[in-house]
Amino acid sequence: MALISALVPVLAPIAIAILVGVAWAKWGKPADPASLTQVILNVGTPCLVFSTLSTLSVPALELGVMAFAAVLMLLSFLATGWVLLKVAGLPSGVYLPPVVFGNLGNLGLPLNLFAFGDAGLELGLIMFATQSVLFFTIHFWLMSGSPSPMMMLKTPHIYAITVALAFTLTNTDPPLWLTNTSDLIGGLTIPLMLILLGVSLTRMKVVAFARPLVVVVLRLLLGFAVAVMLCELLNLEGTASGVVTIACCMPGAVFNYLASVKFDRSPGEVASYIVLSTVVMLVLLPVLVPLSWWMAGQ
Repeated sequence: MALISALVPVLAPIAIAILVGVAWAKWGKPADPASLTQVILNVGTPCLVFSTLSTLSVPALELGVMAFAAVLMLLSFLATGWVLLKVAGLPSGVYLPPVVFGNLGNLGLPLNLFAFGDAGLELGLIMFATQSVLFFTIHFWLMSGSPSPMMMLKTPHIYAITVALAFTLTNTDPPLWLTNTSDLIGGLTIPLMLILLGVSLTRMKVVAFARPLVVVVLRLLLGFAVAVMLCELLNLEGTASGVVTIACCMPGAVFNYLASVKFDRSPGEVASYIVLSTVVMLVLLPVLVPLSWWMAGQ
């Protein structure tokens, strides 16, 4: 009973917000996931990053460790994912991007917030922002066949982190108008992410089952293995271990589907993987959250 009482405040807000998105889509209400994703990625999350990191509750050095953990996580998924897909005889050009880039935003951020509080949100935001920056280099390279480092410089998260840490490390308070603006817009971001996730899950169709399900199982096993490896390698403990565990076990990010449509990389199979991996993870959240608490020593 104690575990259930602890889980309900974490899982109920997430489930309800996702169901709002599902109901919105089912009722035929207007919603454009592609446009909303761009608004969240380019406006909402940078404001959330600034609002959160300009008032840190964890040491700044720990943020650097988490950024490094995010880079190692992505590289681990890139290398081992490619090998596993080749061994399984599955097309890496289709499945590798969603295997590498999990949903650290729409699902990961609210999980970190409700499971670990403000400290969890701060650490989760750093991992999400790092992934977002690398998305426009590694992901573009995987999809198009050629890297685009200049796209990374267009990612607003870099500048949001830089400005926020400049205020924090110099013990300077941001102007009140800037704080209020970032708090206002950033406060909308997490609920909008969850509602958008519900809309996206409803709009995307499962056109394949067997191959995506195989990848889902492989990714789950790989995710936990990478989480354990990173925690041991970087000597992570406490909230950092829990946040890394959540990040490594996240399903495929919805943005992978939008990219697969743009580059014509079997969007039907990518959508099937994202829907299946997300549904499986939503079912497993009552297991993942206690597992992340256990990894954090709670």
